[in-house]
Amino acid sequence: MGYLVIHSDQFPSPLQSILTSVDVRWVDSAHAARKAWSAARGDLIVAACLSDVDQLLNSDPLIDVVLALPAEPTAADIMSALRAGACDVWSPVDLDSPVSTALQSRLELRRQALRERVSRYEKEMQRDQRAGRYIQLGMLPPNPMMIGDYALRHRVVPSAVLSGDFVDYFQLAQNYLVAYVADVAGHGASSAFVTVLLKNFSRRVRREYRVDMLQNPGLILAWLNRELLEQKIDKHVTLALVLIDLRTDTLLHANAGHYPQIVHVNAQGTAQFVEASGKPVGLFPEVAYTAASVNLEPGARLVLFSDGVLELLPEESLSGKEERLLAAAVSGDRADDVWASLGFDAAVQGPDDMSCLIVSREP
Repeated sequence: MGYLVIHSDQFPSPLQSILTSVDVRWVDSAHAARKAWSAARGDLIVAACLSDVDQLLNSDPLIDVVLALPAEPTAADIMSALRAGACDVWSPVDLDSPVSTALQSRLELRRQALRERVSRYEKEMQRDQRAGRYIQLGMLPPNPMMIGDYALRHRVVPSAVLSGDFVDYFQLAQNYLVAYVADVAGHGASSAFVTVLLKNFSRRVRREYRVDMLQNPGLILAWLNRELLEQKIDKHVTLALVLIDLRTDTLLHANAGHYPQIVHVNAQGTAQFVEASGKPVGLFPEVAYTAASVNLEPGARLVLFSDGVLELLPEESLSGKEERLLAAAVSGDRADDVWASLGFDAAVQGPDDMSCLIVSREP
């Protein structure tokens, strides 16, 4: 915790000669105090006039402000300060008076109380994040899972406790398989909340799909785009969607601004990117997506990554990183194989969320 004491020629602080053995920063105005204030430090601002208290709390009602007056406060002074939102009103003291020692003790007690409050908030936040992580894990599909002749496996590694990356796959209309990797903009709880919307959207697709969507998966992305815009959550999502006809083993791939592009590994072990483009969902009211088509032979597979994987690759150039992804896609049909080929161990964690989805047609 730190103390920001407002001290100026017009309103000198009576505490100038007292606050010498604690963490004190001196500023000359309420504006300067607001700029220097830090919630993470648990800063306490000591104002010398009521107008500074008003200015500070009007800018942010969560700031802790006390009023230190140059004279013994009246009952009216105290009531005005407390009504303005001040935490307390302090009286002037002399350095040699017993009250000075009492004030120093009072400051230390407040420092301890703030430390305990911050610690309590941190524990509550960690508990809430752990609970949120359990919920996210419960939303992910079975791993591995078989749908028709296809084995699906995934790995999602959050940069913190909660993840803005999401993976899902399911059977649609008996004869189709839908799978996707989504990357919500940003990190933390707000991005993780959007993954709940994505899971709910997966359920809606299974119940409410239109027949034309089975021939054009871009219509599914356009539907999701409308849903996110209507929610007004101020978050956009990149998403790589694959739709496989289980009767003909034909892949239709639509891309909503997702990078890297998905990788197709054919039965002979040759890997290449399946190029498709489109705008992220949740940003623009008018979107259109053109699907790319690939025939999947027995033994072929698709590998989908989120861009967080690129952050940990040692190659400096983007083309070098892409070559590394292609080599990793060829390495095997399990997430452990791909991770090992990328040089990652099981405990790896990067600055961004990382995910990988592998869709393999059985030989």
